Amino acid sequence: MTMDKITTDLEAELSKTGLQVDSLNILSGGNANFVFCANLKDPLPPSTTKPQVLIKHGHYPLLGRYLPSFRLSDSTNPPSATTPDVDITVRTPRLDYFNTETNTQVQEYLPRGVDLKTYCLRYFSPTPASKRREFLALGEALGSWLRQFHGWTAWPTSPKDDAKLKMRDLARKNKPLQLLKNATYYQFLAHQMVDKFPAILGDHRALLEKLEVQYANELSDENENLQVVHGDFWTGNVLLPEPEASSSATSSTSNKPMDVFVVDWEVLSLGIPQRDVGQMIAELFMLKLFKDIDAGEWIIKGFLKGYGRFKTVQEAFRTLIHIGAHLVVIGGTLPGWADKEGDVERVVELGRDMIFRGYAQDRHWFEGRAECSVLRTLFDVVGVE
Repeated sequence: MTMDKITTDLEAELSKTGLQVDSLNILSGGNANFVFCANLKDPLPPSTTKPQVLIKHGHYPLLGRYLPSFRLSDSTNPPSATTPDVDITVRTPRLDYFNTETNTQVQEYLPRGVDLKTYCLRYFSPTPASKRREFLALGEALGSWLRQFHGWTAWPTSPKDDAKLKMRDLARKNKPLQLLKNATYYQFLAHQMVDKFPAILGDHRALLEKLEVQYANELSDENENLQVVHGDFWTGNVLLPEPEASSSATSSTSNKPMDVFVVDWEVLSLGIPQRDVGQMIAELFMLKLFKDIDAGEWIIKGFLKGYGRFKTVQEAFRTLIHIGAHLVVIGGTLPGWADKEGDVERVVELGRDMIFRGYAQDRHWFEGRAECSVLRTLFDVVGVE
């Protein structure tokens, strides 16, 4: 199908909903999946200016009819997280239209939006000390949002919790993506990664294979502790406004309100919250480990403060294991991270150690390892001596 045909069909589909497209600009995509920025001819109430919206359109052979389609209303969307000097709102973008038959979404567009990973790599290597408070606040807002999302999506308290029940049903049906995401970590870890780094992981294959089985069982339908999770909560799925060309990214912007979007809910599924927490921390951790970007550590500190206490120390160790698995699997395979020879092996070794020390619940090792100093906060929020 040609691009002209795709855009013509999109415009025709949207015109039936009252969304009159003035122009379509492709932002990304190819083959089957596309993301567009659309300029509309008429404003969407209550706005009086011609708006831009984001259109996601594609074919999802694996997701099919299970592609999550929901919106968080004002009553369910966690409130903004603020500090005395930084006004940050973390939320999901407004969903204006969703068609499961054509896999077309129309949602709120964030002008000059850039994902958090790109934002840090592009503007904050190195990170000026003047931005510390701002990044701490950003992390706290993200942590607060995730905690409130996990709290809201826990088991419904009554049959009247219709929105929760619908979201849980959507998450339950997304079993293929739940299993794929788990295999990406723990099956890949026990086999492909051991083969790729035999000198680092070869002696530990037996335990990694044990974890593969254990964490597959963790997602069993019989596990009553499973709850709705984002499923792919990382820096690439957090959007914030790119600094304007007229201002310096290193200058203070703490007096300006900032909207931050949590996006890409295709992996919404049933799981354990520690996987969401661990994936985000691991991505931020790699900014420091590979690029020496202090913003990564500062956001982690704020994030853990905003997320708050775990119920048990076991949850903290489970989070650390997932961080370690991410360092090995993603840090050991994704191109573009390493600047120096040996960087990848160093991060894979650290991830390996975190997995095994986490499995052994060796708190003293984490407290004594210099690279893990930022993660000690995990034990602080548990509140154990």
